Amino acid sequence: MRKFNFNDVPHGYHLCFNERCPKHEDCIRFLAGQHLPATEMSGPAVYPNALTDGICPYFKQTRVIHGAWGFRNLYKGVEPKDLKTLRPKVINYLGGPVAHYAYTHGERLLTPEQQDTIYGFFKELGYTKELIFEGYTMVYDFGE
Repeated sequence: MRKFNFNDVPHGYHLCFNERCPKHEDCIRFLAGQHLPATEMSGPAVYPNALTDGICPYFKQTRVIHGAWGFRNLYKGVEPKDLKTLRPKVINYLGGPVAHYAYTHGERLLTPEQQDTIYGFFKELGYTKELIFEGYTMVYDFGE
């Protein structure tokens, strides 16, 4: 398992400290709360009363993912006529040009599910060769 680093926790991420929750040992919010530096005094948190009948709507399964970024390698070999439809489709899927830029430059990482969806866009157009993003890294998944 990858070593947890509190610096990887996104700013404003809701932390949890509820040991009564039956799923706390599997929750990334609880894991983040356990690694809270002593210098942090306040911030967003999941309150104990969020747990109702053993269920917390803020539960987020702890998982380490193979995150990816960068699209230049993906677009290599794509014909210009296909690129005119493919690139805007990817940009739209990711939430627009600003988000696409962030994913291109490694400021955000694509989850395996996002990678699969993007691969699907290429395959719809007949591009079935091995598709590779520019970079990959193993990270904790803090996605909502």
